[in-house]
This record gives sequence, structure tokens and C-alpha cells, in this order.
Amino acid sequence: MTESLHKYINSFIQLSKEEIEVIEEISVCKKIKKNELIAENGKVCRKVLFAGEGYFRFFHIDSRGNEITSDFYFAPSFITSYTSFITGVPSFVNVQAMHDMDVLEFSKEDLYDLYDKYPKFERVGRLIAEKVAINSEEHLFLLLNQTAQTRYQRLLEQNPQYVNTIPLQYIASYLGITQETLSRMRKSIK
Repeated sequence: MTESLHKYINSFIQLSKEEIEVIEEISVCKKIKKNELIAENGKVCRKVLFAGEGYFRFFHIDSRGNEITSDFYFAPSFITSYTSFITGVPSFVNVQAMHDMDVLEFSKEDLYDLYDKYPKFERVGRLIAEKVAINSEEHLFLLLNQTAQTRYQRLLEQNPQYVNTIPLQYIASYLGITQETLSRMRKSIK
């Protein structure tokens, strides 16, 4: 797990041996179960997870009680309810593990201490935040300006190893279409 974390961070910036040891010291190795919520609507999120494999689903419950999938985050990646984590306000979303996996957990306090003591980590945090912001902007643009089929094809192109494992109802919700429409679309793409 830590090797995957090093590789991910090194894609942004090279760490010294001492810096690698420091990040290993503050991380907690955890096992999470399929469908486990790592962030919950209405609760403040005080941790961030690093996943070396797998994916997470972001969703909320609409006024009629329906689950609406708003996004997927695919490994390798840091995962949290970012708005809640950064601002300390209750989360707007639920973040759900889509299968059993091992993750590294970091508390907000430990990460902020790390930023204070090692400027390189503050830079890594900024670069990861920029990546999250870019992904969010692209996601919003696609949602507002592209067809469901175009959005599905992009999801398929960027994450082929996971798309076929995502339950159809979650993909359909994410695309804003029915499961039947998604099934027809998938058949036309093959």
C-alpha cells in the first residue's frame, strides 16, 4: 500500500527518504468493507483516505428518497468529502467504498502538521487539490454540455478496468438516464 502511495505522490513531486518515512508514520493502514461509508451526509469529515486500487461512489439522497450518484473516484487517489474536510462543515454527500479494500488513513490534524513542518508536503497538497478542482470542473462541463452517451464513453475510456464492475443503477444515476436506456446505449457501443 505504501509503495502505491509513494508512486502516486512521486507523480507530483519527488520525496526524500526522510519525507517518505514521515508520511508512513502518520498514516494508519485500514481495511474497509464494500459499501462502507467513509463520509456521510450531515457529518463532518475529519479524515482523508489514500486508495491504491478500487473506486468510490459519491452520492446524495434527493427529496423523494432516491440515491443520486454524483461522481466516482478511481484509484490511485486521495478520497474524502473535500468540502467538509477543508471547511469543517457537515458533508453534503456520502462517499461509499465499492468493494473491500486496504487504504491508508490520514487525520486532518496530522496532515496540517505535516504541511507546517515540511513545505514539500504543502506543495503536494496544493497540487492534489488542483487536480481535484480540474476533475470537478471537467465533470461539471461534461454534465452540462455533453450527452449521456459521450459521458459514458469518457468514463469507459478513462476507467475501463472498473466500469464493468459498477452496478448499472449507479452508472445510470450518474448519467441521469434510466437503466434501460443505459443498457441500450451499452449494446450500441459494443
